Amino acid sequence: MLADEEVEKLLRAGKIVRAVREGAPAFVFEGAKVSDICERVEGEIRRLGGEPAFPCNVGINSVGAHYTSPSNDTTLVPAGALVKIDLGAHVDGYVADSAITVSVDSEYEDMIRVADEALEKALQVVTIGGKISEVGSVVEKTIRSRGFRPISNLTGHQISLYTIHAGVSIPNVSAIAVGGWGRFKQWSVYAIEPFVTPLIAAGEVKNGPPGNILHIVRLKGPKEAESRKLFDELYRRYRTLPFAKRWAAKIDGFGLAKLLEEKRTLYEYPVLVEVTGKTIAQAEHTIVTTDKEVIVTT
Repeated sequence: MLADEEVEKLLRAGKIVRAVREGAPAFVFEGAKVSDICERVEGEIRRLGGEPAFPCNVGINSVGAHYTSPSNDTTLVPAGALVKIDLGAHVDGYVADSAITVSVDSEYEDMIRVADEALEKALQVVTIGGKISEVGSVVEKTIRSRGFRPISNLTGHQISLYTIHAGVSIPNVSAIAVGGWGRFKQWSVYAIEPFVTPLIAAGEVKNGPPGNILHIVRLKGPKEAESRKLFDELYRRYRTLPFAKRWAAKIDGFGLAKLLEEKRTLYEYPVLVEVTGKTIAQAEHTIVTTDKEVIVTT
């Protein structure tokens, strides 16, 4: 059971994310620096009293997830793009996660409306004790009825304290034949996030190059003194939440390079791209279940 104080922190994180996501489309335009988008989103989260729960992800066209700007990023938003902004905030480790897609005169603008509709309908079927697989069925049915395809191997996820992906996945396709999805439990936090791509696409993502997002995977840390000093500082700031290479480099760029050599200490997320290179749209909200209701926090 979540205490009143914990629910309040989840709601505060959601309020911050809601405010930032409403303003984020203004950051996205042809020629905008992706690094500026990331830093403005992260800066707004901090200005409103939270901390980023993970680096702002900016996914252009076929990029589905896990790209944030490195230091000195020169990437610009191109004309005709769909740009996904995936952002999260936390208050003392209590997380809210949300995403929007912005069209820069894209021919695939209809996919934004389909992603939003699929998310809305998915939220309507979430009930305490209800089957998680129902979400996947509704999302897939909605997306296919509009002439598009869902991304089958990108899912929503449960969230816990200082943890973005807490073990339970929320499918975006019908999963009747797949066991283990379970049911929505009381006093839990989940992110639901449909991904939409054209019908001619594969409807799957694959690992691309490293996306500049890191995560501590070995809590014991290195023995070498200088590396240990940076490791301890990273854990103090981010715990088990993802963080950006550019954040860590500002603390100690040389030490970060040494830590990255120790493969079992830090994990670097790969960029996830659509297998056939087709454009993706995304929508996402976070929900909190109590013993009586489902609250959309974002």
